[in-house]
Amino acid sequence: MFGKLRMIMGSGSVLGYFLQALPIACLAGIVYLVIRTVMLRKRKATIRWGMELLRLVFVCYLTGLISLVILPANFWLYFYDGVFLGWWYGFEQMLRLGDINLMPSLIRWLNGELSIGSRVRTMLIGNVLMFVPMGLLLPLITRIGCGRRMLAAAVLIPVGCETLQLLFGRSFDVDDLICNFIGIVIGAAVAFAIRKVQPAGEERG
Repeated sequence: MFGKLRMIMGSGSVLGYFLQALPIACLAGIVYLVIRTVMLRKRKATIRWGMELLRLVFVCYLTGLISLVILPANFWLYFYDGVFLGWWYGFEQMLRLGDINLMPSLIRWLNGELSIGSRVRTMLIGNVLMFVPMGLLLPLITRIGCGRRMLAAAVLIPVGCETLQLLFGRSFDVDDLICNFIGIVIGAAVAFAIRKVQPAGEERG
């Protein structure tokens, strides 16, 4: 059973990477839920279930995002190999600096240096979609709002992610910066629309 699941995880597909991150994201959500429940009971605070659900989703999402875009590729796959199969190898491949790409794919495509095939389109679209929840959830569960501070976050978060990727043996890619920024802005626009119809005076607990 695990052998078949491992084949899917190690296939390099979107589903494979998602399955690698899913158990850790769920575990983080469970830990957060326990800690948050204890805190709320000690404070005897009124539980606002809608907001608490959004926060739980954000914790799971953020954990999954870190697993997918910051940690070295197949990090959790190697971890599962060690836990379930006793194969503690592969981690040495991660102890290196990554590459840097400062040339956008659009420029390379216009120069005839790159063909925008299905894999490239999938990567670009995926990097946009992965960060839409960030732009959507961050303004809804914090006081950051949807204005200048959110725009600054839309710039700083991708830069931070790409810098950490470089340190973990992955690449610093300008395409990712652009796509992640677009994703956050799209999510923030949706959050702004939601907040416009949100009842006045509702506070974040």
